[in-house]
Amino acid sequence: MTESWIIVGAGSAGCVIANRLSSDASRQVTLLDAGPPLLPGSVPAGIRGPSFFAAMQEPGRMFTELLATRAAGIEPTVYQRGRGIGGSSAVNAMVALAGSAELYRSWGWHDAANAWSRVAIPTESAADGELGPVDLALLHDPRAETLPLTRAHGERVTSAEAYLWPILDRPNLTVLAHSATSHVRFEGRQAIGVALENGNLLDADRVVVCAGAIHSPVVLLRSGVDTPGVGRGLQDHPSVVFTLALRPHVHHDGTALPLGSALHARIGDDLLQLLPMSNVGPDPQAKGLGALMAALMTPTGRAGSVTIDENGHAVIDFALLDDSHDLRGLVAAAELAVELLSSPAFEQIVEQVFIDDVGTEVASLSNRSALEAWVRESCGDYVHATSTCAMGTVVDDDFGVRGYDDLYVCDASVFPSIPDANTHLPTTMLAERFGLRHCAPS
Repeated sequence: MTESWIIVGAGSAGCVIANRLSSDASRQVTLLDAGPPLLPGSVPAGIRGPSFFAAMQEPGRMFTELLATRAAGIEPTVYQRGRGIGGSSAVNAMVALAGSAELYRSWGWHDAANAWSRVAIPTESAADGELGPVDLALLHDPRAETLPLTRAHGERVTSAEAYLWPILDRPNLTVLAHSATSHVRFEGRQAIGVALENGNLLDADRVVVCAGAIHSPVVLLRSGVDTPGVGRGLQDHPSVVFTLALRPHVHHDGTALPLGSALHARIGDDLLQLLPMSNVGPDPQAKGLGALMAALMTPTGRAGSVTIDENGHAVIDFALLDDSHDLRGLVAAAELAVELLSSPAFEQIVEQVFIDDVGTEVASLSNRSALEAWVRESCGDYVHATSTCAMGTVVDDDFGVRGYDDLYVCDASVFPSIPDANTHLPTTMLAERFGLRHCAPS
């Protein structure tokens, strides 16, 4: 007897789950996404190329009207989320970090190592000639290292390419682009399919929502799901950005690889990350500019939320600095960046360092109180939203939504708390855990 599944969202998790579920010929699997397709032979140049800035500019690849508040007193701005088959894996900076094995063990994920062994996303580091001047300056510090990137042979490999392209000929798999989901349909508390925003109704025996930490709770809330905790506990890695005016002799093409290295430092139990960018995109106004981002990778605040307004649209408040621990950690990351920017390696390539878009120089942060005030005013995210449908609260160990039958969630929203790494690969591992629990080994 055929069992039908619908997967809502074709990003870092949805592509994996479509592959693993459809490996069983007795299942009929339909994968949906709101955005454009990504097919062999027709990958847009921006996605194929080295610059995530170019990838984000490809038509239809971003949710351009998704506004979010980062911290109290800061005006909402667009929150960058990938859209279309491949999701954010098609537009991200390709950073391929796994995060702490100890953290996964603390959640009771004893199958994490097995799940990691199944991850099909290839990784490779940037070639020496691709590293830009800010990368090279950072690498003078012994704590810095070149990063593994989700690439092969110098080109991005998205989740769609790794997990969907090899199986597009499976007769039991249907991939539907330009198919935005409105809500999950129920009979009582049993999921029976989804309604699309165009009015079409699709039936299924089981529904897996993989729309990401912003859109998965939105879909559940629009569906009337009343499980406590949906949309609560939103986290991201708080960050600040230093803009670098590079010296005239320093050149790095705005269409080249923006970053290929990082520096990680431990302060007590906290992990800080400095991420250099040797260009900030192909816009002519960005020529000659680089950046150094400083982030706290171990935030503890859980005051953030995703809710919906009367029209069913997302209302996003990260509340990134509501926890005093997170403020202290981000200030420490900023202090580390200021210290690094005064090193000879950076002074050789950087003419001026700005802390805002009106040209205020870093020298204005002359003491810790000034630095803390700037961090409060300038705190941003790392586009690593997680934990809005947390395992142990909203979903059970098998990813099932508590209080409902045949409804599952699997994406970064399910992390009990935010991983201490860039979230693409951890989310891929998470989806492989779903496969281990719901699919026979292939």
